[in-house]
Amino acid sequence: SVVAISSEALINKRKTFRVRTYRYLPILRLLAVLLVIIALSRPCRGIHYSSVKHAGIDIMIALDVSGSMRGEDFKPDNRLAVAKNVIKDFISKRKGDRIGIVIFAGEAYLQCPLTIEYTLIKEIMDDVSFDSITIDGTAIGDALALAASRMMERKTKNKIILLLTDGINNRGSMDPETAAKVCAGLGIKTYVVGIGKDGRVPYPSRNSFFGRTYRYNQFDEKSLKKIAKITNGKFYRAKASGILWKNIRDIDKLEKTEIDVKMYHEFHDKFHIFLVIACALFFLEIFLRSIVYRKIP
Repeated sequence: SVVAISSEALINKRKTFRVRTYRYLPILRLLAVLLVIIALSRPCRGIHYSSVKHAGIDIMIALDVSGSMRGEDFKPDNRLAVAKNVIKDFISKRKGDRIGIVIFAGEAYLQCPLTIEYTLIKEIMDDVSFDSITIDGTAIGDALALAASRMMERKTKNKIILLLTDGINNRGSMDPETAAKVCAGLGIKTYVVGIGKDGRVPYPSRNSFFGRTYRYNQFDEKSLKKIAKITNGKFYRAKASGILWKNIRDIDKLEKTEIDVKMYHEFHDKFHIFLVIACALFFLEIFLRSIVYRKIP
């Protein structure tokens, strides 16, 4: 059927806001689809780094974890526990130095390469135990050689190996004197700290009625002094925890060298923003089409 009207002007006057804006509804859906495509492309801030100048030295800590370090002359803890605590305290006071860790008993192993991530170093030090190396013994020469090999390519002016041991070299493929000469050739000083007091030392024992036994401390002070002398370092003897800390403080007096450290930053995803806006526009378009711009068939 046809409805007769007197003029087209009457139709124009009936155009409301909804009538005028209805044709723009598809734009919302197009924008939603576009934003979903952008979100799928995973926009993010990429990895970048900033260069930071530090004044520091390179220090490799070579720590003895052999069975003799169970000696309890550093009451109330054994030698290894005291050495670990002193090392962690020492690390906490360093600023700008790159520090690494080598542990040794019958063999030598790298636990941590040179780094300025002190929190990580201390966590690794917490995990060091007598079970870290299954072969018992004292491979001082191998430990020095391994520590030196991790510092060969460094251009730092001062390179230090801090060797903490309580025994005599009786294992390994390289003798301490040869390893010391290698260190000297690379310009690496070795600070040697001999741990433990002379005489009878109590050790834990499951076979003893009192839970401990006594052994005479065997200490090759002459060989350790020679290592320090060859590398132009120093030798210390620590018979108590307080003396141990006092001895290694000499490293603080060394000349500092400016080094360039790159600080890396991780990715940060930004697609969430586009995805949220796309979902909002999509549901807005459905709401408007179903409620506000609803048509009667």
